[in-house]
Amino acid sequence: MRGAEWRVAVVATVNGDNTVTTTDGIIARRWESYLMPAVGDIIGITQSGGGSWGTWGRWAAGPGHRAIQTGTALLSWSAASVATMTVTFPTAFPVAPKVFPNLATGDGAVARWSCRAYQITATSFLAYVSAPAATSTTTGTNIPVQWLATTL
Repeated sequence: MRGAEWRVAVVATVNGDNTVTTTDGIIARRWESYLMPAVGDIIGITQSGGGSWGTWGRWAAGPGHRAIQTGTALLSWSAASVATMTVTFPTAFPVAPKVFPNLATGDGAVARWSCRAYQITATSFLAYVSAPAATSTTTGTNIPVQWLATTL
């Protein structure tokens, strides 16, 4: 039996068995509070007296990792009741985030249109806007679709 210790490490691999592997090869079991681990996370790891490693979670994120991103995409369509557009995140997320889109403005009939996010991946989502009735068609030009995406 030896004494316990702790130190800082960087995640190299996220494993499917609730463990992570650090850049120096240590496999550490994730505690329940460490949600959505990502490569590049800076974590605290601790070793039991019996030699097992565990991590209580992220201390900071590595380069390029952002938990929240926002943006605006301009969407145009002509004589339609539905329009779509692929929006690419400025920085890829480690996993598919939750996305919250909003039609920021729109005159006339466009003001009643709704917006949803579909086909969400770690790098992009499909902005889907639609008229209140399938038979209602209109034209929209450079309509701003604001969005917020988060892994929190």
